[in-house]
Amino acid sequence: MNVALRSRSLDDARPAPEPEGGMELLLWILVWSEFIIFGALLGAFLIMGVIDPSALAVLHRALDLPLAGIATATLLTSGCFATRATFGHNPRPNLVAAAMGGFAFCALKIVSFGYELPTLAAMDGRLPELYWLITGFHLAHVLFVGALLLVVAWRPAPRQVATVATVWHLVDLIWLLILPVIYLG
Repeated sequence: MNVALRSRSLDDARPAPEPEGGMELLLWILVWSEFIIFGALLGAFLIMGVIDPSALAVLHRALDLPLAGIATATLLTSGCFATRATFGHNPRPNLVAAAMGGFAFCALKIVSFGYELPTLAAMDGRLPELYWLITGFHLAHVLFVGALLLVVAWRPAPRQVATVATVWHLVDLIWLLILPVIYLG
């Protein structure tokens, strides 16, 4: 009987890293931290609206609700493309379509900012500042994750497609929290 002995180094003694579990944990930490941050900002907006209802009324009159509705439909449609990519239905074109929908959302938000700017810039208080912070921060997320969608579309691997689609859906969900609090509230 021949028994082969092998020397073990310190590297052999360490358990192999599990990329799946570690990356998944980081993804969920990101998702929940984003919900906490936006939740705190939206909570502050609600409190400021209760404290200063006249400022909230002025802000609501300045907002373009139909344009916000079109932007919402655009963003949610792009989320449908991200979902299709996740389930293996031509990931590359679906990721590109999701990104283009996100960029169209950004264009619509920039147009709406142009309409809102004169009224909101003339307002005093924290409410318009919170509005710009919340919607601007969300816009930055859409731009960044839209760019990530394009990067992943370059060489779509199932794990990366699922990860970027999850973050994209996070951006969608955050907008679905922003819409009723700011635009419909």
